[in-house]
Formats: sequence, structure tokens, C-alpha cells
Amino acid sequence: MSAQAVIDSLEFARTGQQMHGEVRVGQLTRLTDSLFDTGGTLKFTLAGGGDAERRPRLSLKVEGEINLRCQRCLGSLVYPVAVESNLLVLTGEAGGETAEIGDLDGVPAGPHIEVWALVEDEVLLAIPIAPRHPEGQCSAAVKTTQDDSAASAFAVLAKLKQN
Repeated sequence: MSAQAVIDSLEFARTGQQMHGEVRVGQLTRLTDSLFDTGGTLKFTLAGGGDAERRPRLSLKVEGEINLRCQRCLGSLVYPVAVESNLLVLTGEAGGETAEIGDLDGVPAGPHIEVWALVEDEVLLAIPIAPRHPEGQCSAAVKTTQDDSAASAFAVLAKLKQN
């Protein structure tokens, strides 16, 4: 998919439409602060429908890999993205529906909803706040043993005070 997709969220859900596509990670600008680089693509599937109470909803599935910045070593951390979300289309005519949505997230009903923004929102919610490699796999290994050459500043001051 080369152009940004825009849908009418309420119509898309009510008519049960489906959309499949890909978005380059570099095109998701709000995500770039968390990334090591902007390479790769994310595949998405968006499907409209209704829930058991006949409320319009969107089902979004996003898959792929992104390269996050490890907060320990500042190197690249490959992070698999596998997100499945059910989004209730929130209309203005049902004032109390937000109190009854349960475990569903909401998206506003509107004629100009950007699909990539929905994808980006779900990826932003899925990534960890402080991503880092598993213990022992980080390129910036932290020394756990202490020797004289790595003495703390307070230990050096204590020696000076004794002399």
C-alpha cells in the first residue's frame, strides 16, 4: 500500500469491510523516537463488523518487526510486533456507550479516519516503555565484580582521609 488509507469508520464497520496492507515503519512518525532505525514494514488487517450488542466495531491485527533502541546499551533490539485489537466505533448518538465498552478500546466515528494512525496507536501501546535486551545479551555488559581499578569515588576519598 503506497498511499495513506482513509476510511469512514462507522460505514466501514457497519458494512463489514476488510482491508489488508503494509506500512513502512519510517512512515509512522510518532514511533521514531523509540526506534533504533526506521527499516522494515508492518502488515495490518482491518475488518469491520458488529459485536454481540450490534455496536459497530473494528478489528485490527498488526504483525512485523521493529528495531527498538535498547535503553541499556543504546544498540538495536529487534522487537516482534503481534497486536490484535477490538476497537468500538464511538458514535455521538449513544451517550453512555463508553461506560459499557468493557475491555474494548474506542475509536471515534468519522468520515476521515487514517488507518496508519490506528496502526501506529496500537504499536505505540504495545512496545515497552524502556526496552532492553534480556540479561546477559546486551552489548554493554555491566561489571558486577569490583576491583581496585574500578573503586568508587567514595572509596578513594576514604583512603585519602585515612592517609
